[in-house]
Amino acid sequence: MESQNRSDIEARISEIERIIKEFNEKFNEGTSDSENFITMNEIERMWSELRNSTDNIYSDMLQDLMGSIDERDLIHKKKESTETKESF
Repeated sequence: MESQNRSDIEARISEIERIIKEFNEKFNEGTSDSENFITMNEIERMWSELRNSTDNIYSDMLQDLMGSIDERDLIHKKKESTETKESF
């Protein structure tokens, strides 16, 4: 299980690195020629895509982590706490 988690994390890191590299390349291409300089709208669109892409990866990672929590002990303690309060 730990090996799978490590593999998933490494895959996500690689994907984030790829997305950032792609963003940098597009940005550099769009700003290297003063005759064909990209517009602010294009920069904002690229920035939005970068944020959305990485946010999705972070969201998936958090969902996986939350889904892997073993809640049995927590639920058991909550039930004990609730039963103790009800007996007063």
